[in-house]
Amino acid sequence: MAVPPPNAASARALRERRAQLDRLLSEELPRNRREIQEAKEFGDLSENFEYESARNRERQLLARLETLQREIREAAEFDFSLVEAGEEAAPGTRVELRFEDGTERVLNILGLWDFDEELCVISAHAPLAQLVIGRKAGDSVSVPDPDFDGEYLAAEIVSVGPLPPEVLAWAR
Repeated sequence: MAVPPPNAASARALRERRAQLDRLLSEELPRNRREIQEAKEFGDLSENFEYESARNRERQLLARLETLQREIREAAEFDFSLVEAGEEAAPGTRVELRFEDGTERVLNILGLWDFDEELCVISAHAPLAQLVIGRKAGDSVSVPDPDFDGEYLAAEIVSVGPLPPEVLAWAR
């Protein structure tokens, strides 16, 4: 069985990032170039709000292009079904938490950019995942209050296990 590298990305996440890059290259940048050209036709560029706005947008798009290209280049596609869940929470595992009030929360920890609220999927790089990675069943952790009020809640890790089939299917 395999251990995910730090830059592991599910096939789904990598596919979505590549789609973002394709949209940027095929739609957003060409549209922006047309906007710049149209704004130039309005005349004096020194006082041309449309031109300055389009140029600012171009700088944002080019920065996003550079970021996406770097992220895709540095990511390693990983099949999380190859992870054998051990005792410790890690990327490729399912973690069940129980809070002091008896409520429970499940975390399915995957790779870069993975998130799905309905399936309880979070990225291994998410702050919540970082709080539980390396911990075992029975360990106590303090996690941010889901109401985002800045408070932390005490929780116990109830179990650490393999990812369920529906999460593995989602990640593919």
